[in-house]
Amino acid sequence: MYPDLSYVFHDLFGTPVDNWSSIVKMFGLMLAIAILCSSYFLSLELKRREKDGSIKPIKITKDGKSTTIWPHEKVGDITMVAAISGVVGAKLFAVFESIDSIKSFIRDPFHTLFSGSGLAIYGGLIVAFFAVTWYVRKFGIKILTICDATAPSLMIGYGVGRIGCQLSGDGDWGVVAANKPNWFILPDWLWSNTYPRNVAQEGVKMVDCVGNYCTELAQGVYPTPIYETILAFIIFGILWSLRKTLIKPGQIFFLYCLLNGLERFFIEKIRVNDTFDFGVFTASQAEIIAFFLFFIGIAGFMIVSKKPLHKVQV
Repeated sequence: MYPDLSYVFHDLFGTPVDNWSSIVKMFGLMLAIAILCSSYFLSLELKRREKDGSIKPIKITKDGKSTTIWPHEKVGDITMVAAISGVVGAKLFAVFESIDSIKSFIRDPFHTLFSGSGLAIYGGLIVAFFAVTWYVRKFGIKILTICDATAPSLMIGYGVGRIGCQLSGDGDWGVVAANKPNWFILPDWLWSNTYPRNVAQEGVKMVDCVGNYCTELAQGVYPTPIYETILAFIIFGILWSLRKTLIKPGQIFFLYCLLNGLERFFIEKIRVNDTFDFGVFTASQAEIIAFFLFFIGIAGFMIVSKKPLHKVQV
């Protein structure tokens, strides 16, 4: 694993670990790349929709002067709003991810909120969604239209971000893996991984290891971030290929909700997570959100698909 850039350089060039390049954390680096990827594809989609007329230019009047701005020119601002609100949302939802995290928040709310650990991806997506919706409404862009334009970029960003989880070993891995079956012909590390030098510093001490990160899991676990990356890229491909076919506002977005919820719900079955006990069943926060996201996707897709094209206006 590569907790920070110094461990990458160590593997490539044999340089010492934990040096000046350690300031660049692997998860943070991949998060930045994820944001750039999302921005790129969002810009492409906005330009396409501007060209076909489904998104109109924005007229802004300031000091008596009227200026026309195309939505793709605001991608930087939209990305910034999404990034900041996403981090805030991810942190807030992480507080309520388990009973233990709630207790920690009650004991020391300041440390819980401002510590560098603990982010819930769905919290980031939900809060960022409402923040971006509020922002684009100021410019007269219809909600479902911007949601459709944003959906593929959200999925590609999610997939790239999960690469950061895998490379850094941040604890978002699966449960202890079963014995690899004979039919599994792919590399062993795709079935189970012990996450040596994981940034979460979980597991047992590694023998003859040098550096600040010298632990690995005692038993191999399912590398769920890899699975999510693969699934996210597949879902992105589906959304991207259908965006010119499913033209009713909301269809692409609700399909995104459906596929995202389905993917995450089943990944949670083999992922290490904190669960809430509801008596007759237990479920993690992500499972609950994924469950509702899936059915919102189905219901929303059916509703917007049945309406005539000119009547789907939100």
